[in-house]
Amino acid sequence: MLNMHFSKDCKGMIFSTDLLLVLFLFIIILGIIANIVDSSNDKIINPLEVAGLERLSGEVVDNLINNPGTPRHWEELYSFDGVMPGLAIENTGGGTIINTVSFKKIKILENGWYEELINKKMFNKEIKSSIGLYPINCNVESLVIGDSLLIDNDIPFMNPNISNIVVVNRTVKCEFYHHLAIVSVFNGNELGEVNMEYDNGNSSSNSSSLSNNRNLCNHETIANLSHSDSNNYKWVCKEFKITKKDFEKNNYYLFFSDKSMNNDNYWILDDLNYVSTSEHPINREKISLNDNFSDIFENKNSMIFYIHFKINKNKLNDFNAVLVGIPEDIENDNLNIDYFKEQDCYFVMRACYG
Repeated sequence: MLNMHFSKDCKGMIFSTDLLLVLFLFIIILGIIANIVDSSNDKIINPLEVAGLERLSGEVVDNLINNPGTPRHWEELYSFDGVMPGLAIENTGGGTIINTVSFKKIKILENGWYEELINKKMFNKEIKSSIGLYPINCNVESLVIGDSLLIDNDIPFMNPNISNIVVVNRTVKCEFYHHLAIVSVFNGNELGEVNMEYDNGNSSSNSSSLSNNRNLCNHETIANLSHSDSNNYKWVCKEFKITKKDFEKNNYYLFFSDKSMNNDNYWILDDLNYVSTSEHPINREKISLNDNFSDIFENKNSMIFYIHFKINKNKLNDFNAVLVGIPEDIENDNLNIDYFKEQDCYFVMRACYG
């Protein structure tokens, strides 16, 4: 009798174990089926979502690069809470230059306002995004701002950590620090140009330049010192004005291109009260002018200066120079002459659902 009961108990235990195994396999199969169903649903939904995101991102990008935003000149405000962003540049007549990006405006986004002005106001907090500005000129560094998940400096157009990223790419022009140039000479095409919009970062004042578009030289009336062209050299001489207030807020430099250096080219700086004959050979990419101005502004509130370039005619088209005033809060150690002229760039937005 004991053996019969023991046999029945064993059969019961085997039956219970088999039942648990069947239930376990059944649960696994249900999970697999659920995953397949979810995956199928994703394949149906995702293309629609991606198409909508592509359309929305394209509209946002086109609006940013073709619209200066409101209010006008919002980049000059102290607070940007009431701003509807646009990055396009306005010309002197108040018109919009399409397919452009203002470097001032994009730097504001970089300095803590991207989330508020782009993700919240343009995407209503539904989208994560980033913006990359990639100059075609490799002498100018790229700038990438926005959501950290969408920023990958090594692979500009994708980040492997997330999927379903939409990429919108446009070609634009960006002026970078062109507005800080007081006098520009580029490849003979803009020879002797004075930047009439130069304001040392203050749009309410244009005291730093004089209204002229021709060469002005304080040597012209002085015998034997006239800067007249010769068979070997061309003179480019320009007049500009700096106030003491300007000097206290800015650092002043001459920048030259590589081909301008050590090519028998020279520069002279003097002022309305002092005529210099000292021709300095151009042998450096960047030359500080602060020491040339400091003594003058100890006793003067403003001064008219003259910059003179003596250019080797055989290398005229290779000559590039700018005289700039850079605000003290802008790091300038890595700047070169290409930062002070307009550059073609790729404007890339990456976006995904948040």
